[in-house]
Amino acid sequence: MSALVEVHDIGEHRVAVGDVQRGAVREFMRVERAAIVYSDPPWGEGNLRYWRTQAKDSSRPLWSEFVAEWTASVSDALIPGGALFVEMGLRWADSFSDALASVGRPVSARWTTLYGSPSKLLPVALLYSGPSLRDVFDPSPLRGPTLPRECVREAAHAMRLDALPSEFRGAVFDPCCGKGYTARAAVAAGMKFRGIELNPKRAAVTIDWLRSHP
Repeated sequence: MSALVEVHDIGEHRVAVGDVQRGAVREFMRVERAAIVYSDPPWGEGNLRYWRTQAKDSSRPLWSEFVAEWTASVSDALIPGGALFVEMGLRWADSFSDALASVGRPVSARWTTLYGSPSKLLPVALLYSGPSLRDVFDPSPLRGPTLPRECVREAAHAMRLDALPSEFRGAVFDPCCGKGYTARAAVAAGMKFRGIELNPKRAAVTIDWLRSHP
């Protein structure tokens, strides 16, 4: 049985509705590897259950099982030497860092930024594994769509992708793409976007945005 419920091609971009826990990343990226990953996966067991409930999914996988599958499959979907950014709640950042290290993607930089609406901002860890970034790069003050946009831009510069014609820059991948902030970052960087989202309604927001920004 396929782990992907729907797959949508929007020009050079691709978005799928699927479940990371059931192997969606491995199926979706089986013939392709991304240059950059930027993602905001669930933070802990309660958040994982919340998003599954929102997607009308009654399954209750353990967060540790989700993290193990997420880190292993996403690592396989990323080129050697690729750039990986993960937003993670402070309480779970150390264990997520350990999981990344266990699949050969050790965290080389970590910042604390803010997440949420202006009336309710929460500190969140931004984990990074990949090539060295410029010393002057500091995403700590950034939030909203500006954060992934500037991170993807910085990683593309570090990998010298921004010096290549757009057709050779590769893809930005987000296995929990939500409403498409990473998609916007990919388009801003002149790169292809690859995304998976569990909730069809949230995936539709990303798809509609990409269709309106060919």
